[in-house]
Amino acid sequence: MKAAEPFTFGIPLIARSATRNWPLVEALLDLTLTSARSQTDQDFHIVIAGHDRPDMLLDDGRTEFIAASWPAEAVRADNLDSGRKKHAIKEFVLERGGGLLMFLDADDWVDVDLVAIARAMIRPEHIGGLIGTGFATDFRNLRSAAIPHPRIFDGAFHRVCGSSTVARLKPGDLDPLRRDPCKVFHEHYRWIELANEHGAELVHLRASGNYVINTSENHSEVHGPYVEWRRSFTEAVSREGKEMDNPFAARFGLRLAQIRAMSQQFFRP
Repeated sequence: MKAAEPFTFGIPLIARSATRNWPLVEALLDLTLTSARSQTDQDFHIVIAGHDRPDMLLDDGRTEFIAASWPAEAVRADNLDSGRKKHAIKEFVLERGGGLLMFLDADDWVDVDLVAIARAMIRPEHIGGLIGTGFATDFRNLRSAAIPHPRIFDGAFHRVCGSSTVARLKPGDLDPLRRDPCKVFHEHYRWIELANEHGAELVHLRASGNYVINTSENHSEVHGPYVEWRRSFTEAVSREGKEMDNPFAARFGLRLAQIRAMSQQFFRP
């Protein structure tokens, strides 16, 4: 039987000195790791790149930590630090033989069937896949709204959330796009247009994403040129969204009580 193509979740983690609330960063990461580890297909790895090793990391043989080799700095508008950490993760995966790579922000959640769906749908002719539909979840009031949404954001999910692309890395391939689609495409929201320009094939994955917002630690909420737009986006999710329930949490491998307790710990009503 042919071995399954390797699958890696790559998580760039903000430096402790650059955050305003490190315990909150660790708590959000804990939810993200719980979500990722709840996959129906358990054959995957998680690679975290950061300046500070989080206390809760389990040595389960599937999770590895890469220490950043450059000095920690304050978060910049262009989010350069995250980009450097993603590059370190990509090179690590390429050195290990490549395979499917999904960059996952350290506060977002993953569909429990994501790995199985990606393996089934991303065929040899594809350079990767996109998650086009999903949800945005306000971490403070635990309300979620579907994306796209006519009164919140009418574009595809991958246009607004970075945790939405799965790339196939093929070390040794002479075609730069086949070797590392992330390096050629770079920004998640431009993948479809750039794939068309290069004559490359993408697949739309039948999985849902979940973009966690209003944590006060998400880069796009407090830095960069779209801060005001992000605030209006959060307000719309809170206004139009529905209260989270157990079935919703379970589709991302989580429990509502666990999420609520963590939200109330940091953002008491």
